[in-house]
Amino acid sequence: MNMLSNTLKEKIGSLPAILSIRETADFFSTAYLTVYRQIRRGKLPAWKDGEGNWCIARGDLMTFCSKNSNL
Repeated sequence: MNMLSNTLKEKIGSLPAILSIRETADFFSTAYLTVYRQIRRGKLPAWKDGEGNWCIARGDLMTFCSKNSNL
């Protein structure tokens, strides 16, 4: 597991505890579809809430960033 910079840890820590795909895409400055693909490939854990919206836990986002050093 790669080490995250303190700056990145702080940025992730300031995010809501649960993020939508759109919020995650905005954080990475990427397209909604890019995040959705990572979920579908099993690289970014997520689940659907009662309304059918994708939810991503802040802790899972931190782990994802740690494992993907090219971000």
